Amino acid sequence: MSMDGAPQNYVDTFFARQPIFDADKRVFGYELLYRKSPLEKSANFSDKDVATLSVISTALLASPEPDQVGKKICIHFSRESILSDVPSTLPPRTTVVELEPLQVLEPDFEAALRRVKQQGYTLALNHFLPGECDRKLVDLADIVFVDVLEKDEAQLKSMLDELSGCNCLLAAKRVEDDSHFQLTKKLGFHLFQGFFFEKPVIVPGRKLPSNKITRLNIYRTLEKGDMDLEELTRNIESDVSISFRLLTFINSLAFGLRYKVSSIRHAILMLGWQQIKSWLWLVLLSDVMPSDKTSELPYLSSIRAKFLERASANHDSRDVAPDTLFLMGLFSLLEPMLDTPMRELVESLPLEEEVMAALCGERNIYSDWLEVAKCFETGDWARLDELTRTLHLDPIKVASSYCEALVWAKALYEQPGAPV
Repeated sequence: MSMDGAPQNYVDTFFARQPIFDADKRVFGYELLYRKSPLEKSANFSDKDVATLSVISTALLASPEPDQVGKKICIHFSRESILSDVPSTLPPRTTVVELEPLQVLEPDFEAALRRVKQQGYTLALNHFLPGECDRKLVDLADIVFVDVLEKDEAQLKSMLDELSGCNCLLAAKRVEDDSHFQLTKKLGFHLFQGFFFEKPVIVPGRKLPSNKITRLNIYRTLEKGDMDLEELTRNIESDVSISFRLLTFINSLAFGLRYKVSSIRHAILMLGWQQIKSWLWLVLLSDVMPSDKTSELPYLSSIRAKFLERASANHDSRDVAPDTLFLMGLFSLLEPMLDTPMRELVESLPLEEEVMAALCGERNIYSDWLEVAKCFETGDWARLDELTRTLHLDPIKVASSYCEALVWAKALYEQPGAPV
């Protein structure tokens, strides 16, 4: 039974999400990155966009962590859309209304923002700079985002001095590595957005533990050319934890079965060979990842994997196989998961030489496909346009494929038998 497929009102929409973490690297929420068409450079929501926006924000709310309560979607609204009360059509509990700084806060806009807060929405101020924002707007904000890229400790302290006395959460934007994360955390920031969680902290001489290498090697059997149902059934049945997770997953509400599946063999037949392999690979990632790593890493890996698989399949691509792209996306974040150089890790992975090369940073057709996935994560729509032309991809199918991946990952990770 497949969980593929996405609502049709996604297909002409480029959108993605970037995680926002707390100081413990738990997901606080996501910022919505959105563009309605390749001709638009930024989002400008009107009342006509709200239906699509509501569905998109629901899809993005999926979290790799067990508790969904409190997760937020941070959405940028223009002055005009706020004055038109567009945010009120979205749920206050999960919506953060984000706006740009203003040197002068006019009375009508101030009144509109106060209504937003009275309705229960969180108000966020983006790209705060000292001396370039009306203090009344700062005082209204529940969250203030500060761009910390290429700023040293003294510069950041000076910026924070301007925010002293504000009753708000301080959010560091564009935190790019662990040292930057540690610095901003020390300075008193509460929230952190950026790609620091994707960067490995590699210690020279440290090796991947043998039990993790063994686990990776065991799962190489999944990529054998011939399907061996009996062997796979025996392997799963020999692992109590995986057996429990599989049966819980297949009996979850996502499948809506009228009867209970009580055997591993039956569960495999219900899911199908490709679906069970995908699920088992996700279980593997969660098992080998250290407990101190954010669960966003395997979650993001699963989105990349499914997106690349669906994008290839939706284009009937002859240059790259969907199964191969799935594995490349799935393993693309192993380096930060395990803090081990990718060149050491690929030796234990069931991948083609060109895919290994792409994962190690070499340029080829596979690296271009992987960059397409990364463009969604960064909201780099201009580069995405270039790549779709280079790879001869249909932008509508690409957008739809990413949507399918988000819906699939959401369904997968929200179930009691989820991999993480």
